[in-house]
Amino acid sequence: MLLFTSDLDRTLIYSQRMMDLYPPNTMPVIAERKNGEALSMMTEVTMSLLQQVQQQTLFVPVTTRAVHQYERIHAIKELRPAFAITSNGGTIIEQGRPNEEWSKILRKRIEDSAIPQADLVRRFDRIKSEQWLQQSFYVDELFYVHYVDCNVLQNDEVQAMIQDFAAYGWHVLLQGRKLYFLPKVLTKEAAISYLKEHCTYNMHVAAGDSIMDYGMLASADRGYTPKHGDLKDKQPQILKNSIYSAYSGEAFTKYLLEDVLQLAAEQPIVEV
Repeated sequence: MLLFTSDLDRTLIYSQRMMDLYPPNTMPVIAERKNGEALSMMTEVTMSLLQQVQQQTLFVPVTTRAVHQYERIHAIKELRPAFAITSNGGTIIEQGRPNEEWSKILRKRIEDSAIPQADLVRRFDRIKSEQWLQQSFYVDELFYVHYVDCNVLQNDEVQAMIQDFAAYGWHVLLQGRKLYFLPKVLTKEAAISYLKEHCTYNMHVAAGDSIMDYGMLASADRGYTPKHGDLKDKQPQILKNSIYSAYSGEAFTKYLLEDVLQLAAEQPIVEV
């Protein structure tokens, strides 16, 4: 069996802005709603392909989203994947419930390697500025996402934060308007590594668009990343096991899922 771990936003599902930027060739369908409003979309073709992938592989959605944000993506939830990874690896959802063993293992790793959240907040309060800080969220009691004004926050300030907080076990990353503060041990690939110990598979395929997916792709037998993503621009080194697609948007998703189905057909059948 093929293990397929895939990022969600900008890999399998897309905002309306992304759909407008890279118009799909087939009819779009709503993948996620919030208060009745459509937030994310797929297409009829990619939805059908993903349904086939769910049937023929061990498909594991992997996202930095909080658990409650993942839960509202009905297009993924309706597939009922056996596992899902949220909170950038912080939570493994198994058969609809958080895996408590992984939660305990991860929180012990964080405790042993990073300063406590309260200390992090105190240090951040000393350097934050109302001129660039807009909103802050503490995600699933694991990491922070700060929304910032990129026209005000200077690159040298970001670089100083990266260096300063690294010494305390925290990774700082600016992605668009989002300034992340994550424990260094909180990664998608760490959760996937745990999952691999409890699953039977022949080949691991991974897909993602951002630098936060780099470790996941590096740990896979084969990786896929779209042209529209930033992984290729921010990666420490080229991943020899990965395909850097010439496609963007829905065209990439279609290409990815068709390849996964082909690879799945080549794998011997095993019990999960």
